[in-house]
Amino acid sequence: MEHSRQDAAREGSQDAAPDGVIGSVANALRLLQLLAGSGEIRVNRAGRELGISRSTVHRLLSTLTAYGYVEQDPASRSYRPGPALTGIGIAAVQGSNLRTVARPALARLASLTNETSHLMVLRGDHVLCLDSIESTRSVRTGSRVGWSLPSHTTAGGKVLLAGLTEPEVVEIFPSETIAGTGRRRPVRRIDLLAELELVRARGYATNLGITEPDVAAVGVTLLDRHGRARAALAVTAPSARGDEAWAREVGRAALEIAAEFRESIV
Repeated sequence: MEHSRQDAAREGSQDAAPDGVIGSVANALRLLQLLAGSGEIRVNRAGRELGISRSTVHRLLSTLTAYGYVEQDPASRSYRPGPALTGIGIAAVQGSNLRTVARPALARLASLTNETSHLMVLRGDHVLCLDSIESTRSVRTGSRVGWSLPSHTTAGGKVLLAGLTEPEVVEIFPSETIAGTGRRRPVRRIDLLAELELVRARGYATNLGITEPDVAAVGVTLLDRHGRARAALAVTAPSARGDEAWAREVGRAALEIAAEFRESIV
């Protein structure tokens, strides 16, 4: 009982929510934001990063699990987005006109590479997946529709950041060190800026096991007829076949498709 009182006192002082904000709801939302940034989360890390006790995190996750917002991986015991949360993401993007006009390019990319392909847009320091077409291979990566992922680690995010000026990137990442989440280590902004120069030079971005350790990805910018970046086309595959040679081949194919469909993107 004494331990519970100490936890409550500690969390009350750390959360210090504004007037009218319910602390438990705020913690649940912060937990979902943390999950959105990392793709999966464990109780211990969530408690550390949010500054709340393990018991509180466990209760929050149990509640979110009961309503389908998160689900637990039985093997790793980590938590990941559940069907209800994914459904909200899907509902948020269903009406997107971009999703409709870019669908033929996405389908062409998925068919040519026979790998799962995605349509992504930049939202602050994250990218949001609007659409996915899964590979027909028996071993493949899945849909990411509704997922929000860090832009500085994902192939789709990096290629969109490369379309911005350096001051615009600095505005998105004002700190000289970009904090890591989950298995990802902190990234120096100067290193990100250098990588974006490489992306600009070759036209495509790669992500070989950074965001997800068993997944490789390539991303290209989907420009409209006026040369404005509207979205990113990304291809993902299991790391077992997603090496540097694969990335170069997919990068060239994706660039050709993006150029082919440029006039149809408004």
